[in-house]
Amino acid sequence: MSKKCGVRSLSDSALAELANQIVSTIGYAKYAPDVVLDIDIVMVDINQYLEQTGATWNIYQDLLRVILSSDYLDANMRFTCLQMLLNGSVAFLVTEVFPFSYYEKILQVIAAQGTGLRVLNLKGVWVKEEHMHYLFEIVRKCKYLTKLFVPYIANDDLLEVIAKHCSQLKVLDISGETDITEIGIESLSHGKCNDKLRVVDVGMPGEENICYSDIALILEHCPNVETLSTYSFVGASLKFVHDNIDENFTCKLRYLHDTGTDEETLRVIMKTCPHLESLYLDTPKAGSLSVLTSTFLRKLKVYKFSCAEVMEVLDRIGHNLSHLTMIKGVGHMEISEIVRACPLLVDLDCYMMDGLSYTKDSNRFECLEGLEMLSSPMSNTSLKMLICSCRQLKRLAVDSINFTDEDIINIFVEHDFYALEDVWFTLAPNLTVQSIEILMDRCPELQSVGQLSGWSLTPDDLALIRGLLKSGNSCLRLQ
Repeated sequence: MSKKCGVRSLSDSALAELANQIVSTIGYAKYAPDVVLDIDIVMVDINQYLEQTGATWNIYQDLLRVILSSDYLDANMRFTCLQMLLNGSVAFLVTEVFPFSYYEKILQVIAAQGTGLRVLNLKGVWVKEEHMHYLFEIVRKCKYLTKLFVPYIANDDLLEVIAKHCSQLKVLDISGETDITEIGIESLSHGKCNDKLRVVDVGMPGEENICYSDIALILEHCPNVETLSTYSFVGASLKFVHDNIDENFTCKLRYLHDTGTDEETLRVIMKTCPHLESLYLDTPKAGSLSVLTSTFLRKLKVYKFSCAEVMEVLDRIGHNLSHLTMIKGVGHMEISEIVRACPLLVDLDCYMMDGLSYTKDSNRFECLEGLEMLSSPMSNTSLKMLICSCRQLKRLAVDSINFTDEDIINIFVEHDFYALEDVWFTLAPNLTVQSIEILMDRCPELQSVGQLSGWSLTPDDLALIRGLLKSGNSCLRLQ
């Protein structure tokens, strides 16, 4: 039988109750009929109560997290709580999404009361030009920032302020469509935080909205950067540094995303990135993968490629790979060959492949926990054999299958899947309520099953199963 819902921890229950009491008190003061209370005095009283009861910085921080992320509270209530609870002891703040009319007020509150922040995430508060001076003030006042998330907001002026005042910054998210130019990148790369930066999320996926030669400045002058996250043309930036500045240049990149990689660029990547662990190659040139020889890679993701060419690469470097993602592979891919080449895989994801097959082999995935196959044709027989050979699976997702209830019995009754947590079959027109019952009975760690709208189930079937799950206190979610 699937797992039971765990008992909520005392700390979580107490936090939820305290947050509820605070929100209820403010709501009563603001909206109760025939009640005239000064909301500012009520906020002062609540803060005094928290101080008298010994509330520490993490209590204020957790209250803000719970209240600001609530889907049930309106923007006015969430802003009032931000205004009341944010103080100099709070180190972590995620503003979440607010309407435009609140942007200026939120920035004013953070600038005035958030001087102790070490992590600030402004996703959901899209600062416009007329409000940028408040963001400059926040950066100047929050001298201890180690992580700053301002996607779709940054411009050259902001990067200049960050460069001058954020000496402890390690993670910076300035991704998305922005007005950043070489001037801003140069300021950042020569700023106070240049030797502290570890993660710089910049640019947009698949779009070179920032020139590769500008990104080269970060690689050249920020020696401890380990990832440029979203930027999709890192290979060209590395080649620019290698060819024009220092042919012996090396960096500490652990993750790299490159587009249209040719053989020469991949050679430069291998030479300049001795610490590389995760590599994403988008539409590599034909024949270029032959120079991929790094045995230190743990994660490989390839988009628009030749299956035969990738298989040759896996034969060379696959023995240490833990994650493999293949998208739009041209040609046929035999999964049993991947098993032989990559025995330590933990995750295997295949999307929009021309064709997949699996031939039963003495070798099998001993460590595979995640298997996802979407829009990738594979016969029922091959898919059944593959699933049956992966007994350690935690996550199984296939978009369209022709399995019957009998197939589910053959797989899950005749084999033990003690670790399986999530099963997702998007379109399974031959599976009925019997398959759900088998999964519930045979997978003790099961937490979610879907997408049931594509199964052969009636509303009565779903109502019955959900009733059984609720009465049995099961944590299983039917989606």
